[in-house]
Amino acid sequence: MNSASIKVYNSVDLFKFLMSVAVVAIHTNPIVYCTNEFVIRVTVMIEDWAVPFFFVASGFFLWNSHEKHIDQYIKKIIRLYCVWTLVSLPLAIYGYAISENTWISCILSYIKYFFFVGKLYNSYHLWYLLALIYALFVIRIMKKKNVNIWIILSFSAVVYFIAQILQLGMNHLEDIPYFMSKIVQVYQYVFNKGGVFTGFLFISIGMLLAEYHPKINIWILLTGTTGLGILSMFSSEFMKQWIIIPEILVLFLFILSLKLPDSNVWFVCRKMSTIIYLSHLIIYSIYTFIVIKNPNKLGPDSFLFTIVICIVFALWVIYSQKGKAFKSFLYTLNRSRD
Repeated sequence: MNSASIKVYNSVDLFKFLMSVAVVAIHTNPIVYCTNEFVIRVTVMIEDWAVPFFFVASGFFLWNSHEKHIDQYIKKIIRLYCVWTLVSLPLAIYGYAISENTWISCILSYIKYFFFVGKLYNSYHLWYLLALIYALFVIRIMKKKNVNIWIILSFSAVVYFIAQILQLGMNHLEDIPYFMSKIVQVYQYVFNKGGVFTGFLFISIGMLLAEYHPKINIWILLTGTTGLGILSMFSSEFMKQWIIIPEILVLFLFILSLKLPDSNVWFVCRKMSTIIYLSHLIIYSIYTFIVIKNPNKLGPDSFLFTIVICIVFALWVIYSQKGKAFKSFLYTLNRSRD
């Protein structure tokens, strides 16, 4: 966005932080011992919002950007993906070591997962960055050709639909023609579940909301979000992949309708969300491998340790990079206690 059209959406920054906490919950499963079906369903519903929300937010803030800014953003995401894949390399090596596969198959597997899947041992959250890279390259080309947002959205919906059908085909190989079954198997071998193709649609939804931001009563939006959430709670896994589309659209409109006063707190929330997302599986691995010596243990202790250390680490990074903003943030917190 150019400087004249920048708007501050404090509620989006707040929810970025909340959704990063939800991502940590996805990977540490704090309710693994819970037997209350309602609590489980509500928790899973909120967790399902997390990654689509980040995609929509990216599209929302990128749509009105200059091509140069989009290019810079693509370079930033590629750099983040490469750096954090490298940081996670020891975990990937450990994962391949315990797999007992040949070193050649491990190298080929690493290449495949790096370019087409984005999920390596205990760094599987990085698929989000790879999906973002895939989508941004396509969007960059389409924007350069001045393609209408509705065409971009329609194309992304077709990509999403094909990815879901191919994934469904894996569960029904014996029921589809031989030639189609081979296509499905090749797709599955190269892209696994095809997660790298899911981000395109949600980024397009974010861009659509940036172009056409309807003013809807906040209570209607809250009711819609709740209703769609309840519907998804009692739907099959396949149906959830379709319900999440209107669900996340209405949720994001609800978030945009929230009016929060300006504060450096939201700047900290935004920065923390990125650091938490990128670092949480490293910290989780340190806790389960080194601290308690129980690799990949799930549960409330893993969640609490991971999220607390992530927050402390994020605050330290923000303080190191933006000392003045951080001090202003602390001042705001102290004022709120008076």
